[in-house]
Amino acid sequence: MGILTYEKGIYKEPMSVFGKTLILVVFILFTTRILTRTPLVDYYMPFEIMWYTFIISFTFIYALYLFLVRKTVDEIHYYYVLIIIMPIWAGVMAKLSEDQAIMVGLSSQRHWYGISGIFVLAYLLQTRFFTMGDLFRAMKWLGWGTMVYFILCYMFLDPKQYLDYSFVGYSDIKGGYRFKFGIDFIAFLSVYYTVRYIKQKESSAIWLSGINLSYLFFLHQGRSVMISVVATLFVFYMFEVNWQRAVRIFATIGAVILVIMGVMYAIIPDRVNDYIYQYTSLATVVFTGNVSGESSVDARLEEIAILLLYLQDYPIGWWIGIGKMGSESAVTGDHTIHTVPPGDIGILGSIMTYGILGSLLIYLQFLIPYRSLKFIRRYKDEPFKMAATYFLIFCFLSSLAKGYLFMQPGSTAIFILVIYSYKLLEVQMDKQGLPETLTLKNSF
Repeated sequence: MGILTYEKGIYKEPMSVFGKTLILVVFILFTTRILTRTPLVDYYMPFEIMWYTFIISFTFIYALYLFLVRKTVDEIHYYYVLIIIMPIWAGVMAKLSEDQAIMVGLSSQRHWYGISGIFVLAYLLQTRFFTMGDLFRAMKWLGWGTMVYFILCYMFLDPKQYLDYSFVGYSDIKGGYRFKFGIDFIAFLSVYYTVRYIKQKESSAIWLSGINLSYLFFLHQGRSVMISVVATLFVFYMFEVNWQRAVRIFATIGAVILVIMGVMYAIIPDRVNDYIYQYTSLATVVFTGNVSGESSVDARLEEIAILLLYLQDYPIGWWIGIGKMGSESAVTGDHTIHTVPPGDIGILGSIMTYGILGSLLIYLQFLIPYRSLKFIRRYKDEPFKMAATYFLIFCFLSSLAKGYLFMQPGSTAIFILVIYSYKLLEVQMDKQGLPETLTLKNSF
């Protein structure tokens, strides 16, 4: 009964737990495009063409079904607006600003079509081919699986071999060339296990959360990511934990961190000083506006300066953007708008590509979970739902510094789908006249 019902036992493939989870993993990988930020990108891209062929066909048929048969839409179908408008917007604005062929800009934003995968997942959840338990297991597999894979990459691969790829960057303070993998599901697990620790008092969960946070801090070393995760957890504690317990937890965590850093300082003091400098240099830029002396931070400042100078001569770009420049339009030389990667400068990159008006359209997607949450009563304290809800705070905060919200929109859409799917269950139970005190047992 319902999309949260746990299906016990092993059924004939692909209806077994393993089979369905594996199918979901593939769907999520293509919807989020997380493999484009890994060394597997060259193996992934040929299959993406088949994915787009399938997903665009399904999306068109599903739209006909919605408008001609069901004759109704709800909040999740706002993604049709983004899927249709944003690639065209990027192509048209690049034509107006730099006289680039419209199809070049449109093609460079084809990743918007990939988020149509959430319509396939929503349909399969409603038909109960998948359950929410399957969706959760797929995300857990992706979180732990990507962590293991990324650690192996750090151990056995040289980042210099992938200098032409977007998942390698340079930072002198972080040790030179570094991998910049997609850590969406690792960050999610750090939030999820914290929720389990607080809501279900599972002592093991806080250690599992710590493992994921340790990866983000010591290996990934993404400052904006780490700050966004910590801010998300802080908001969670502020709203879900009484202040006495929160103080005890923060004091314990703080003491553990001090002990770990103290031991590390006794063994590798230079590395600990580097970790400290990473955040102090960022604070220097944020609070003073001066260069920090760190190459990666100063490069972002230079890119922002190039954009601001460009918009002085093209002020309408603040409102409508300058579109997306394809690789075919790239020019050699320094200090041109073509050399600025929008994904590197966060919200300014979104404004650069789509302007303030287009960026507002993108950020309006957060109204989808806001409306869906109004329907969720029986499962408002369910850990998976709560973790997905608070993780959207991470998605929002990280979008201010990184361009994932518009360069990798599927990552946010997947977690919005989780909340929307809980709404589907609540509506189904309401139609059946089930009491609000009734919840269905599940294994996660």
